[in-house]
Parts: sequence; structure tokens; C-alpha cells
Amino acid sequence: MKSTLAISIPILSFIVYWLIIEYIKKRKKEKLLIDLGSNFFIDEINRIIEENKYNLFEERRRLKEIDPYGNENLDKWFGNPPIDENLIQKNILEGSTKFKEGIPYFWIKVITREFEGVELFFEKWNYYKIKNPLIEDEILGIKRKLNINDWYLFIASLIEKSCYKLSKENHFNSKINHKKGLEFEKLCFQKFRSQGWEVKETPVSGDQGVDLIASIGDIRLCIQCKDHQKAIGNKAVQEVYAGKKYWSGTHAILISRSGFTKAAQKLALSSNVILINEFEIENINNIVY
Repeated sequence: MKSTLAISIPILSFIVYWLIIEYIKKRKKEKLLIDLGSNFFIDEINRIIEENKYNLFEERRRLKEIDPYGNENLDKWFGNPPIDENLIQKNILEGSTKFKEGIPYFWIKVITREFEGVELFFEKWNYYKIKNPLIEDEILGIKRKLNINDWYLFIASLIEKSCYKLSKENHFNSKINHKKGLEFEKLCFQKFRSQGWEVKETPVSGDQGVDLIASIGDIRLCIQCKDHQKAIGNKAVQEVYAGKKYWSGTHAILISRSGFTKAAQKLALSSNVILINEFEIENINNIVY
């Protein structure tokens, strides 16, 4: 009996020791899996948003509605997607319109595609939630526990921060571009005047796409001046064309330092908008007549 007990105790001790070691190994493996999954999740989300930030910014601007009192409505942008994973799968199978635009569309068409499916997205999100159990809730103004259904709030929040940052940069750049635009406009003003045209500036607000109006006799040129880094597209052609009608002009002229897109050239040809650069102003009389 004593000899059996003497043999059993070391064996039991070894088994307990082995189980403890295996448990520790398992926990380390689980922790490593959570860490890797969490890091992968946040790195991928940040990368995807960064790569698509300009498109997201433009889409947000497109879907934003403003009432007569200046209040913003972002309902179309945020949407109302199902939050539960099972409901999401059901909505997708049924062809739901819950993911047709805004952030929900970006999530289903871009983010989940990068994660190779909804299921893998939620797997990685769950790892992130385990590693980062608390969240600063900016709406409630408190720190609270992150739950599984906070995924959409989390994604939307990151996208909104990206759009907010871009709006600040855009506001700063627009001031620079406005200053550059005024300088270029002034240069064009002087060049037209040196060619014998009577030139007037349109009001800063309500210019209807026309910066300058140059006249000689019955000829009345409605001019838009663009000092951009990229080629000018259709929008400017449409603006100066409409502006010519508004200001009762005889000719619409678009001046660019960066050239024009092929689409803009085609549209200008069909709408009789004259496209030139600043150096061609010296030959404007021959161009117009």
C-alpha cells in the first residue's frame, strides 16, 4: 500500500504540473492570438480609411443635407444598418437596402471585402474588444465597457475623425487657393485691359461662375480664371457657360494655368466655351473675332 502510494504521488504531481504548464501555454497562445488579431484589426481599419479618405470626404459632403436655417442632416451618411452579425447576414441574403449608401455601404463593400468577409471582420473585432475593454464614449461623456455591438459606432467614429481632419485641411487650403485665385484673376484683368478691353470684376458673392467681364462694343466676354495644380474639369465649363447667360455675355472664356481634362475640352467644344491659358490672352482679339 505504501509503495503504491509512493509511486502514485509523483505521478499525480507530474500530471498536475503538466496540466498547469499546458494551461499556461494555452493562455499564452490565446493572448498572442488576441494581441495579433487586435493589432491586425485596428491597423487594417486605419489603413482602409486612410486609403479612401478623399472619397469618404466627398461622399459625406454629397449626402449631407442642409435645411434653410443651416442645420446639417447626416441621416443618409450614417444610415441605419443592422448591428447584430446574424441580422447583417440575413439582410445581405435578402438584398436589403440598408447598405446602399454612406458609411454602411463603405463598410460592406470595402471594409468587409478587405477582411475577406463579414465573419472574419467580427472575429478580429472581437479580439480588439477583448484587448481594449473600455471606450471613451464621446456621446455620453463617460468611459464605459466596449460591447460587441459597438462595432458600427467605432467604425463611424474613426471615419468621422478622418473627415473632420480633412475638412480642416480643406478649409486651410481653400484660403490659400482663394488668395492664389485672386492674384491670377488680377493678372488676367491687366492682360485683357492691355489688349484694349474694358474690364470689370463681378461681385465676390453671386458671381455665377464668372470672375471678369471684358467688353468692346457689342462683344461681352464672360471670363472665369482658374489657378489650380490639376487640369480643370467639366464643372468649370458648366459654370462659365451658365454665367454667360446670367451676365448676358456673347462669349464664355475659361482660363487655366494647368490645362483641361479631355472631358472638359469635349464639353467646351459642344457648348462654345473658349478654353485658353494666360499667354493666349495676348491673342484674344484673333481668337474672339
